[in-house]
Amino acid sequence: MTRSEIVQAIIQGVGLMAVVISLVFVGLQLRQSQEIAIAAQYQARLDAASSHYAAVLQSEPGLRVIGRDLKASILADPGTPVEIKAWVEAQPEEELAFRAVGAIIFLKSHDNVFFQYEKGFLSEEAWKALRLQLKAGLNDPNSWVRSVYEEEPMVWRESYRELIQEILAE
Repeated sequence: MTRSEIVQAIIQGVGLMAVVISLVFVGLQLRQSQEIAIAAQYQARLDAASSHYAAVLQSEPGLRVIGRDLKASILADPGTPVEIKAWVEAQPEEELAFRAVGAIIFLKSHDNVFFQYEKGFLSEEAWKALRLQLKAGLNDPNSWVRSVYEEEPMVWRESYRELIQEILAE
C-alpha cells in the first residue's frame, strides 16, 4: 500500500466516522423532539381536563348532579364509617362535588408535573417542592385527595401510582 492509499483510507475512515456520529446526533435530536411533543401533548390534555372541570365547578346543576351521585355512593358503601356517613349526609351536594373535583384537579396537575419531571423538563429543586405539596395533599385529613386516589388508583399512570405509594409509605 502506498502512502497516498494509506492517507486516502484514513480520510475515508474519518469521513465514515463523521457520518456515523452525525447520524447518532440526529437520532438523539429526534428522540428529544418526540419527548418534547409527548410532554406538550400531556400538557394539552391537562389543560383540556382543567377547562372541563372549571366549567363543572361553575355549574350549580353540574355540582348538584356530581354531589348527589357522590353522596349516594358514599352512603351506600358498607365500608364507610358511620361518622363519615353522618357528615356526608349533612353536607350540601355542591360542596361534596366541589371537594371531589378539586381533589381530581390536584391529582391530575401533580401527575402532569411528575411526568414533566420524569422527562427532564423540570428541575430537581422544583420537583422537590411540588412533591412536598403532593405529600401534604395526600396526608391532609381535611383533603379528599387521598380518598379520590384510593377510589380508583388504576386510572393513574403506573409511575405516578408508584410515586403515590412511595409517599404514602413515608
